[in-house]
Amino acid sequence: MDRERAESYLRQLAEAELRRARRLPAAGIPGRWLSARLALTAQALSAVGAVEAGTADEIQAGFELAVAVRQPGQVHQASPGQRGLSADARMRLARVMHRPPHRIASGALPVCGLRAGHARPAPRRASWRVVPVGQVIKVRDGDVRREVLVVAYVRSADGARFIVAGWPFGPFTATAADDRGVSYQVSWRGELAARELLLRPDPPRRIRWLDLTTAAGEPATRIDLDPQIPAPDVTVTPSAHSPGEFLLDAIAARILTTAALLPPDNLGQLAASHARLRAVAAGGPGHVVAALHAVGMLPPDSPVPGQLAGLCARLGIGGHGITAPPGDLPQRWHSMLAPPGRNEPQAPPASRILAATVAELPELDGAQIAIAGLHHGERGTIMHLLASGVTPEDDWAYARGIRPMPVLWIHDSDGRWHATRTDDVSPKWGDTGVVMVWLRIVPALEPGTAWIDVAATGRSAQARARLPLSWS
Repeated sequence: MDRERAESYLRQLAEAELRRARRLPAAGIPGRWLSARLALTAQALSAVGAVEAGTADEIQAGFELAVAVRQPGQVHQASPGQRGLSADARMRLARVMHRPPHRIASGALPVCGLRAGHARPAPRRASWRVVPVGQVIKVRDGDVRREVLVVAYVRSADGARFIVAGWPFGPFTATAADDRGVSYQVSWRGELAARELLLRPDPPRRIRWLDLTTAAGEPATRIDLDPQIPAPDVTVTPSAHSPGEFLLDAIAARILTTAALLPPDNLGQLAASHARLRAVAAGGPGHVVAALHAVGMLPPDSPVPGQLAGLCARLGIGGHGITAPPGDLPQRWHSMLAPPGRNEPQAPPASRILAATVAELPELDGAQIAIAGLHHGERGTIMHLLASGVTPEDDWAYARGIRPMPVLWIHDSDGRWHATRTDDVSPKWGDTGVVMVWLRIVPALEPGTAWIDVAATGRSAQARARLPLSWS
């Protein structure tokens, strides 16, 4: 991987965009002219590992500061240019100025105050205990009794918690007792908190069960923390695709899941009638493909750009900017364009656990990930993931919540393919770097599906795990 080549490309693009900004008439708000192409390209090159995220931030911050300083009508202050910066630009500049110093390659648009130094150390591999639960507990919300799905029990260096499905109740406190007679407080902070029930104090690592009592006078629910559930087989194969093809596959998944979540229409007219799909697909893929080719992260003869152009054509998306002629779609993309029952309204399903199992995947691109279970409810089919060695991802057209994040495709027992999109990401658990990620499977699994194969593809390898499902 030639990072100097990629960094030079990004700096040259920033210079070109700065020259273009000078030629444009003032927008009326000093410093608010931003380059969507630069932002998209910076995120794409960071996503494939061609440019460090810190370097991409430096280049964008330098560009935005230069625009603010040089734009006509800008008032120079003690911190010239910052007064007119957008909120996003000021946040990016603050991140750059407070980041530990590291090497800056020679080139355009340096940011003052940064100096040479050392790269950040690799993240420490997480130590956790993940136990599938798959049980329903009853709680009180005032005078109302509700049922809550407990998906898994997780103990990490930051403590222990139950992972639950949804936000069905307000703040509450319960109690629990383990097999050694030790008592714990179990609390949830309410609807704005993550879907986690925290246990305090921290339980020992190897307790065998917990008796959970959610209200005085209520019988306890025993949570077995030593279930005899066989771990699914996980197979690993080297990645057959380049980093650029990996990213374009993730972009295709984002386009497909966006299209599938829109009201049913003629597929070819979706982009014309829905601004959300146009925002995801129009204008962006062509810039990404051009950047990946330019920095050598996408083979010149790769069929994937043509496949992505073909997908846009199938959905009626114009202006995507991909110059390759439209090609035939991979089977998994084609399968998602006509899922069964697309035009048939269905009643909201009752919440239920589909898979009470844990599949720990091998490390992919520095990320450690465990599938902690699946549940099915009003929001569709949700997969619960535990992840470490990751960082929150900035908001951009193809964001997946954290980085690095493998692309997860689902192949079910009936031969249908499904993509995944990020539904939510928890805050980091203390200083451990561990987060929970909730992925929505799109389209939702059909009742009666016997099993799914989860294919998690990273830049270096692909891991596959088969999860049996239960619809009882």
